[in-house]
Amino acid sequence: MNKKIILFTAVIMSILINMINPALSEPAEDTQNIEQSSQEQTDNDNTSESKTQTESQIDLSLPAPHAEAVYLADMKSDKVLYERNADEKLYPASTTKIMTAILVLENADLTQTITAQTEAISPITNQHSHMGILIGEELTVEQLLYGMLVYSANDAANVLAVHLGGSIEGFAQMMNDKAKELGANDTHFVNPHGFHDDNHYTTAHDLALMAKYAMQNEKFREIVKTDMYIIEPTNKYKEIRYLSNTNHLVSKRRQANYFYSKAIGIKTGFTDEAGSCLVAAAVDGDTELLSVVMKCKNSSELNGAYSFSESEDLLEYGFENFKYITIAGSNDIVKDSKVYEAKNNVRVALVPQNDVSALLPVNIDIEKEIEPIFALNEDISAPILTGDVLGSVSYEYQGQIVGTANLIAANDVEKDMIKAAIHTVIKIITHPVFIIAVLIILFLYFYNKRRQRINRRKRRSQMEHVSYDTKWQRKK
Repeated sequence: MNKKIILFTAVIMSILINMINPALSEPAEDTQNIEQSSQEQTDNDNTSESKTQTESQIDLSLPAPHAEAVYLADMKSDKVLYERNADEKLYPASTTKIMTAILVLENADLTQTITAQTEAISPITNQHSHMGILIGEELTVEQLLYGMLVYSANDAANVLAVHLGGSIEGFAQMMNDKAKELGANDTHFVNPHGFHDDNHYTTAHDLALMAKYAMQNEKFREIVKTDMYIIEPTNKYKEIRYLSNTNHLVSKRRQANYFYSKAIGIKTGFTDEAGSCLVAAAVDGDTELLSVVMKCKNSSELNGAYSFSESEDLLEYGFENFKYITIAGSNDIVKDSKVYEAKNNVRVALVPQNDVSALLPVNIDIEKEIEPIFALNEDISAPILTGDVLGSVSYEYQGQIVGTANLIAANDVEKDMIKAAIHTVIKIITHPVFIIAVLIILFLYFYNKRRQRINRRKRRSQMEHVSYDTKWQRKK
């Protein structure tokens, strides 16, 4: 009988626990979709590569048959707006000097004077683009950088390479190491200037990686948009040298009809094997774009290379069809949530911690085409103060995340002390330790009761036995 009572008590306790426990998970109403969103994001990640490729194949309606490889991207977000043969290995010609400039800017003092060594000057022939540096001539690192990037001087590149790398080969190894560090894995350099070598190659994608990295350096940005640079007479050269920029997009001095007012650089390149190459950058308002064209044909001797006109077409396409759009402002309530133990059941309004913007097509319908993915904290409970971080939101467009932000509380939420007290009691009585203790107490209670009954029976039996013996003695 006592065993049945104990089992009955345990069953009742189990039922009570199951009835009470749901009350302890109030916030689950607003967080139950987190796992689903996470799974959806994983699925999106698995297909993002194919979606990226699809998105990049937009019909630009651009006259771009003259470039073997084309790449157009947003400098801020790395969003690819258009690409064609961007991973094809091609010869970069003098766009190579972007990498040379990176290493010089990161490893040399611009004010330092360098003496041109025979090893640097002797390989330069009339087939090379050069500024006429003489063996033993003294120039500063800064002068050599301007000569290399503005005038595309191969001799300046060699002087810098020998100074930093100890030799042309040593500097080429530095270039390859840096390329791998930047993720330019389809690139291999054998010299600092890009004069043709079958083993000297890169891709439009890799050139874009290097150019974007270089454009983070303010000195590099200053040099590549320079119209003309003047070098005063040196110890070996008695005349002033006027070095005009080979990039017609930023300078009118060589070809005025290609000048593009939005252009801010970057670097030209040409060899017979490489064709005309151009890495270009331009700014329009808040948007800064980067374009790469490789192996372009020349239109004619009068008009120059298609690389300039097609780069401008690419950049203008980007500016006309894409712009930075605010998806959600820092004052926009994007979601609200139930709050555990909130006084008067007040909910918390959630706003982005900062404005969320992205480069998107100008005709996009944000409400229909942008999907928010929320990830709220598992335990949103009172008290809450305005500004508390309670989760995050990501915005997805065509399978890609285009913006993220923390979600913060837009209002205070007070704690309901009565609810808190009730929940505390519930938590105590539903805690496994408490339940085990109650069961032990019940067990001991009923066990003691049983022992008492057994003892009473024994005493009653003993008393009956004594009484019987007494009666028997009397009869005797």
